[in-house]
Amino acid sequence: MFINQSDAGKWVRLKGKSDHGKTCIRYHGDIWLIAHVDVNKVMLQSNCNYGHFKPWINQGVDVNFEIVELTE
Repeated sequence: MFINQSDAGKWVRLKGKSDHGKTCIRYHGDIWLIAHVDVNKVMLQSNCNYGHFKPWINQGVDVNFEIVELTE
């Protein structure tokens, strides 16, 4: 799934691929806000009780996360 700049402000559902990704989803949940879209990267923002975490994930192949679903 490819995310465009017009998708900023929408929500995505993530799946953890690595131990790091699975731990992030366990702490922050699997629904994330698309905060910013760059050429090959997407900045996501969690919204949970553990503070705001803003990871950059690579579009296409990311070692930690897989984008499963794009929601409104």
